[in-house]
Amino acid sequence: MSVDDDQILDIVHQTAAEMMAAKNGEPVGHSPAASVDGADSLVDRYGFSSIDALECLLILEGKFGITLADEDLNEEVLSSATALAKYIAALQQTQASDSGR
Repeated sequence: MSVDDDQILDIVHQTAAEMMAAKNGEPVGHSPAASVDGADSLVDRYGFSSIDALECLLILEGKFGITLADEDLNEEVLSSATALAKYIAALQQTQASDSGR
């Protein structure tokens, strides 16, 4: 099953919003990515700590059936939800083609 970049981005934001709402005991609110200033930064938008980011990445690995390599999780990939979504999309394609061999 192939998921496009916009769907992946929405899932990244939804996962982050759900995770932080549960952590803070708040109702889950998820608004479209483009509607908030600084919306693409997971740290700015959701108040992620480094532990929160790791927890979110583990959840995303499960949701997308991928494995994120430690050496690929650099500032560029983790700087924004969009960069992370693009990385996940590329990883899905790579890992899907690798498993088909």
